[in-house]
Amino acid sequence: MDESLFNEEQERIQKALNEAKKRELQEKYGAEFSEDRSALPPNIESQWLNYIEEFERQFEHAGRVTLQKFLGNPTFTPLAEIPPDRLESELGNVMEFVSLHDIGVDCLAEVSNEELYRFITSELIHQEIDDIRIEGMRHCFIYEEFHPNDEYDARIFAEQFLQFLLDRQEEYAIQDLAQDEVYDPVGRRVTREEMVDLIRSFYARYAAFTNHTSECTGCALDGEYATVTFRTDWSGLRGGSMELASMNGVSELRMKKSPFGGYDVVRVNVPGFME
Repeated sequence: MDESLFNEEQERIQKALNEAKKRELQEKYGAEFSEDRSALPPNIESQWLNYIEEFERQFEHAGRVTLQKFLGNPTFTPLAEIPPDRLESELGNVMEFVSLHDIGVDCLAEVSNEELYRFITSELIHQEIDDIRIEGMRHCFIYEEFHPNDEYDARIFAEQFLQFLLDRQEEYAIQDLAQDEVYDPVGRRVTREEMVDLIRSFYARYAAFTNHTSECTGCALDGEYATVTFRTDWSGLRGGSMELASMNGVSELRMKKSPFGGYDVVRVNVPGFME
């Protein structure tokens, strides 16, 4: 048989086996599959289905254990007994040890070696996880999920909005606006619809932004609010005339904690945003 025909036949057989495995997983575990997975090469999809089957098999009978037990009940040196010049090395050893047991610990913002060591060895090890072990699977933890960093969150959500705004991704920029409290650049209370109109007027005045950069220069927290400032430079084309235009200066975004996590935008003051 021609090799290409043989490969096509093998692929057809593997696809049929994959569909059968999906039906089995659906019937036995209630698994759901999206159409996107059908774009995977049949042999890769087969491996993925085997992974899902093993996960479901273990999950069906898995208990909950503390991370300490999952790691084999290790003993860590108390933080108070570690000399400052040995802390970085000790932390590295702990990170390597948990990684070898398929445990990942990450930080979104800067966390001191002392705090991270304390968090892992005195706090995280008491968290319960599913007692599941599958090759290639990791249990992942993020420090900020346990200790939220408001300044980091406010900066990230402000940067995201500014990126959406100057990339002219109107739909996403609007989604970042607060639902119940919005102000115009000079601080007047406006409706959310009026703020949307301001964004669209901004886009009407400038037909395109050809380049833009923003560098965060500060973040001030005030209860559930935060004010984030940026040094912003952008260039583009004026609507109608298509003349070159450029703006630079301070962008100031007033943020408010979102009931869904993170921060929403309540006031926008960007160079050129309002004339």
